Amino acid sequence: MNLHTHITFALAISLVLFHGNLELAILVGIGAALPDLDREYVFTSRAIFSRFQLHRALFHNLFFAGIILFFNQYLGLGVLLHMALDLLTSPTDRGIELLFPFGRFIKNFKIDYEGNIKRSKSFMWLLEDPIVLINRTSDIGLRESKGMPWLRVYGPFKNSRLADWTIFYTSFIFIQLFEANNLIGWWEDFIKILFLKYTFITIGIILFYGVGEVWRKRLQFIRLTNFAKAIIAGTMTLGVALLIFQGLELYDPFHLNSYLIKATALAFLSFILGILIAAIHLRLKFKEIVM
Repeated sequence: MNLHTHITFALAISLVLFHGNLELAILVGIGAALPDLDREYVFTSRAIFSRFQLHRALFHNLFFAGIILFFNQYLGLGVLLHMALDLLTSPTDRGIELLFPFGRFIKNFKIDYEGNIKRSKSFMWLLEDPIVLINRTSDIGLRESKGMPWLRVYGPFKNSRLADWTIFYTSFIFIQLFEANNLIGWWEDFIKILFLKYTFITIGIILFYGVGEVWRKRLQFIRLTNFAKAIIAGTMTLGVALLIFQGLELYDPFHLNSYLIKATALAFLSFILGILIAAIHLRLKFKEIVM
């Protein structure tokens, strides 16, 4: 989904969850802007980006969401809301890779895109990613340079089409109606908090995504001097630096009490034992282990 859709949707949801608390809603909106920091921008060549497939993976996974959640619960909620929307997007937009980077430790897949079946004694994913569809319909930097396992979660919707814009306009209209009793005052407070309290974060986001999108959509397709590329990269780096600089002040982790800590530890132990037993079970029954 588009960045403005993610942010507006996060604002609408959090205004309801936190009973109109605008400052918390803005934090959630900032969190919703974070995952797309893994876009295919000027820092990496298209060939390298295509090889490693980092967009919708590096910052669109459960582990990144968990880290942000424990750093600041409101930013973390924004990340999760962002991921929830991107789960709905198609293979053309690359969905999201929930288990990155651990899912990539298993490189084999049992059934390729043509329906051919492979045999292996090692762990395997079931299917090959739909490489033909992806390479015919995705942006250059998102295309796969070789066959990969189907690690991503895809949905039926296309970025910047009806579903995307419907979510944006619905969220925007909802906010206006939700704050209708004091809408002008709400907008004044919104601008003050955004540009006065979170000045560096706001400027950082604008610099990074503003320059990055111009690069992605236009400048990368024309011949630029190394100096021009350095200016672009420097501006985007400044944006990230400003975001991190003020972002470090937002430490407000999700607190686990002793009950939740115990439950989490038991769940993790149960998962480790469960996957080991399941692997042995599959090896004995099918002579192979398919995820």
